[in-house]
Amino acid sequence: MAKRVRPQRRKRSVVLRDIVPPATLATDLYRSAYAPVVQGWSDAADRIIAEYARTLAQITHDAPADVQGQIDQAASLLQRLILSITPSLRHWALRVEGWFRGKWRGAVLSATGVDLQTVIGPEDVRDTLEATIARNVALVRNVSDQAQARISEAVFRGLTQRLPANDVAKEIRGAVDMARTRARNIAADQLSKLSGSLADERRREAGLDTFEFKHSGKLHPRSWHKERDGKLFSENPDRVGTKVDGKIIHAASEIPPGDGASQPPFCGCRNLSYMIFD
Repeated sequence: MAKRVRPQRRKRSVVLRDIVPPATLATDLYRSAYAPVVQGWSDAADRIIAEYARTLAQITHDAPADVQGQIDQAASLLQRLILSITPSLRHWALRVEGWFRGKWRGAVLSATGVDLQTVIGPEDVRDTLEATIARNVALVRNVSDQAQARISEAVFRGLTQRLPANDVAKEIRGAVDMARTRARNIAADQLSKLSGSLADERRREAGLDTFEFKHSGKLHPRSWHKERDGKLFSENPDRVGTKVDGKIIHAASEIPPGDGASQPPFCGCRNLSYMIFD
């Protein structure tokens, strides 16, 4: 006797697949915008160290000013360099947007069969891209300023205490190494932030008001972010308090401003777009 075929139940929801940008995009940001500034201070370090050694050997009234002149000269050159990086940052931001748009299009096509190729473009997220460019210009400048401050502090502490040139050289090169490490971390964080912002904008653009919070899985997480892992949040008040697939939907407003996925410093959490079929 033939078995009766049960009609398949329609799924109530679909989670769009996670879109994780490759680390190579962060490396590209570092190389195009941050590395030139770090290299500038690395090159200047040799001149500053040489001037410090000369100054220490023949302390004169004008000696500190001579060392400061080397530092100021390097800072001036790097300031002009920073003013010229905007085109590189814009190229990078547009490249990330294009990559993300392709992945988003594929995720929607896979989940719904709808191809968004002709209805979405970079102009839809122009404000986000411009904000990212401006933020990175400021961050590059901050990396340079911190390196300058640490180098200046090492030099003048050395002169005050008559520290050996080798000791001060070690501190100066350490300041450059710190700038390099910080710049790489910033580049990775900025990629995470841009991709997170693009995910939220594309979700809203598609009329999706609900998302699932996905914890980054980092070793030292924010405990409250870990508690949100897997929870559903909605920007639609009518959905708040209802259940879908056994999960209660929370109000997106429960998440404090600036504490959403990828928003705090070095946060790798993400929002996954959630499609609910009413």
